[in-house]
Amino acid sequence: MKKVLLFSLALVAVGALSAQEYTFTYNANTGTGTLGAGAAAKVYMHSGAGELGPWEAVVGNWGSDDGVGEMTETSDDIWEITLDPAVYYGDVGYAGPVPPPHIGIVFRNEDGTLEGKGYDNDGDGNADDIFAVYNETTSAYDITCDCLTIEEKVTQSIDNNIAAISDLNVGPNPFASNVTFRYTLDRSENVIIAVYNMMGQEVATIINETQVAGAQVISWNGANVPAGNYIVRMTVGNQTNA
Repeated sequence: MKKVLLFSLALVAVGALSAQEYTFTYNANTGTGTLGAGAAAKVYMHSGAGELGPWEAVVGNWGSDDGVGEMTETSDDIWEITLDPAVYYGDVGYAGPVPPPHIGIVFRNEDGTLEGKGYDNDGDGNADDIFAVYNETTSAYDITCDCLTIEEKVTQSIDNNIAAISDLNVGPNPFASNVTFRYTLDRSENVIIAVYNMMGQEVATIINETQVAGAQVISWNGANVPAGNYIVRMTVGNQTNA
C-alpha cells in the first residue's frame, strides 16, 4: 500500500512559538486524595512554574473560590484546564523559557477542604505534590503521577490572512513523499516551516531562514516520515493570525 501523508496548515507568528497552549487533564480517581468519586463540585489547579525548580511563580489562592486555576469537568471526575504558560505564569513573575522546565501541582476543591496529590514517591508516608519536568528529547513532560497529562494544543486551522504573505499553496496534499510550498512574500521576512505530528511533537524543520520579497518555492521530501496526518506550522516574521 502506498504511504500517504496529509497536512493541515497553521500560520503563526514568531511570538506564537513561545505562546503555546497546554491542556492539563486530571483524573481525580487516580493518585492520592479526596477529590474523586464525585466528591468535588469544583476543582482548582494550584500550580507553580520555574526554570530551576517548581513553585518559583505560583498561581492560585488556596481556599478561595475565585476562578483562578478553575478547571472544567469534561466527564465524571476528569478535569481540564488549557493555558498559555507564558501568560498564565508570566502574570505572577515567571520570565523563563516556554514550556517551563519545572511545574508543581496540587489540586483542590473550591474551599480547599479536599485535595488531590501524587503518590508517596519519596517513602516518607505522605502524598507528594505532583511534579512535571519538561523533557527536551521527547518534547513532552515527564510527570510523577499518572493522574495527570499535559499536552500541547497545536493549531490545526487554515488561515492565509497574514499581511506579509499571499498566494499560498501547498500540494499535492495528501502526498506520498514530495510536497511543494508556493507563496509570495510582500517584504523580506524570516520564514520557518516546521512539521508536527498529532501529539504536537516537531518531526521536521523544512526551512528556517530569511527570504527576500517575491515568489518562493520550497520543496520537501517526507519519505522518512511515517504515513499519517501532520500539521505544518508556518511562521512569518512577527505577523500572526493563527
